[in-house]
Amino acid sequence: MKRILLLAVICLTGLHTFSQSFMHAVGLSVFVDHTSGLRKVTSAAITYSPRYNMMENNRMSVSIGIPLSIGGSGGRGGTTDDGYWIDDVYYYTGTTTSTPEVKARWMIDIPLMINLNFGALSTKTNKQTFGFYVGGGFGYHYGPVNLDKIDRYGEHYKDSTMQNSYGPVGNAGLRINFSKRTREGLDLRFSYMKSVSKKQPEIYGITAMYAF
Repeated sequence: MKRILLLAVICLTGLHTFSQSFMHAVGLSVFVDHTSGLRKVTSAAITYSPRYNMMENNRMSVSIGIPLSIGGSGGRGGTTDDGYWIDDVYYYTGTTTSTPEVKARWMIDIPLMINLNFGALSTKTNKQTFGFYVGGGFGYHYGPVNLDKIDRYGEHYKDSTMQNSYGPVGNAGLRINFSKRTREGLDLRFSYMKSVSKKQPEIYGITAMYAF
């Protein structure tokens, strides 16, 4: 953490030009909601990522942005129970599965990020071919998860449901400039959110975007 703060201070002191600019990107994302010990849930989404360069020079910038993603996950069959209850008596059928019923569900991911951007596409005037960025912030995620629950008889079962998550987010990415005249290119972003809510999932994300 101390090294990251030191890097940020060094970068900020090098920004003698306090011009600002607005840039954005659009693309596709894949998110993995992971709760320890349970099956992961994967969702696909469309992402729009606007960012505002608060400070910049011809080599780098400091930006604030909201890479908003909206999508969902598909359905998957249903659960075959190994029995059923009638008047507090359990009748075993001999068939079982640990896979919960999964219906088609939607998700939304909204992080507020502050990034240090270097090289290509860090500003509208940077002419480099390759660049990268790194940063952090705080995010909100609502989407499908699998949970381990206990019924009234003390038996464990897996429930496929929806949940809210929020917590600190870290991200890093690569950028490739396709055109030195128009400043357009590829933005490949990797992200991780650690929920601060009890029994909530961790969120992994990968996004490929067209930056312009």
